[in-house]
Amino acid sequence: MNRPGIVGDWVRQRGGLRVVGLGIAALALAALLPYLPFLSLPGISDDYQQIGLGRDFVSADGMPKLIGDALYRCRATSLVWTRAIDAVVGPDIFVHRLGSVALHALNGMLLVLFGSIPAIGYRRAFLAAMVFLLMNGHQEAIVWVAAVHDLFVFGFAMGSLLCWLHWLRTRQTQWLLGVATLFLLALYSKESAAALPLLYAASWWVVGERRKEDLWPICLAPVLSLVYAIFIFQAARDHLHLNDGTFSIHAPFWLTLPRTLFRIMMPWGILSLGVLVWKRAYRVAAISMAFSVFTLLPYSFLTYTTEAPSRHRYWATAGAALLLAWAIKLLWESRPRWQPVLGWVMVIGFSVSSPLYLWQKKLPQYQQRAVPTEAFLEFARDKRPPVWIAQGPYHAEIYRFTARVMLGWKHHEVKSVSEEPPPADAPIFEAPLHP
Repeated sequence: MNRPGIVGDWVRQRGGLRVVGLGIAALALAALLPYLPFLSLPGISDDYQQIGLGRDFVSADGMPKLIGDALYRCRATSLVWTRAIDAVVGPDIFVHRLGSVALHALNGMLLVLFGSIPAIGYRRAFLAAMVFLLMNGHQEAIVWVAAVHDLFVFGFAMGSLLCWLHWLRTRQTQWLLGVATLFLLALYSKESAAALPLLYAASWWVVGERRKEDLWPICLAPVLSLVYAIFIFQAARDHLHLNDGTFSIHAPFWLTLPRTLFRIMMPWGILSLGVLVWKRAYRVAAISMAFSVFTLLPYSFLTYTTEAPSRHRYWATAGAALLLAWAIKLLWESRPRWQPVLGWVMVIGFSVSSPLYLWQKKLPQYQQRAVPTEAFLEFARDKRPPVWIAQGPYHAEIYRFTARVMLGWKHHEVKSVSEEPPPADAPIFEAPLHP
């Protein structure tokens, strides 16, 4: 069997380096253009906390604290990334957000490499990557700097899955090394990486020859996920999200999962699903839907909502992207002539409507989300610390990190009136509420 060179195969099959270079440029533009208006936005709430935590944990004194922190050790890769950018340019939100867009583009390019799997092919993979980059339903993971860990868990998890698929094809040891390394990095990116063993098992069933001996290399994967979860729940008393009402195993996952899946699929995924059923491509439809379900499971136990926020949909959106890409490709290859025309109508409709939704609907919302911390910075710049926070919408901790990162204040120099009554002449900030 020929070795799957992945990138080399892409170059050979797509007509040389020039064509591949144009493809990469197209992917980079697809990642960047929808988010150009967002790059100039100031920091949004936890963005400053993300930078501050990077400074706190990614240091000689902070690393032992990071290892012992049940929540943030599961986000270690994003903290290292944030700290690296901060060390070069400081708390420049433009550069931090541009870094998130770059990671988004790299994730799209990773999806193209799934074209090395013959059942997918590079044309479908490239089209799916373009769709994924242009989709708007996962925009929070790109716009919100504090959600950068969703980009990392996607990249490492999908890279591990790609290595696993090639192991099933070739049984070559280097692919197993890639599976293990990227799986561990995914676990240190976000808790949702614990769903990867489900994808390993599902792909063994769908793509491989279902040989039991092919499963032995990943027998440790579910064990690692279980141990990973045990360590998290053992530290429940000190784990922020297990104490602030964010997550609970008693949450109504049976409601959150289908509602979030429906939100991801509307409207283009639903239309694509209809095309695949019409064309009797049931297998692709089932695989895509199963992928989205598996990757949404970790986010289905939220307690504060019955519809996972857009940052939590980032990974699962790849399933909807595959649906749309496959449906368009089927229509392009179909007869009579009106069916390829329908495929182009879907392409144009999706390519226009998705960025317009971001610019018209979501951009004003993010501008409003940035108002409280920007108003605080304007208030605090000419004040002598300490200052007191009188009201929401954000917890006082957000303003503490904002003051530390942007003004160089100490953590204790921002106080909350609910925790410590201010003196009569103390500067008190009343944060503007946002929708």
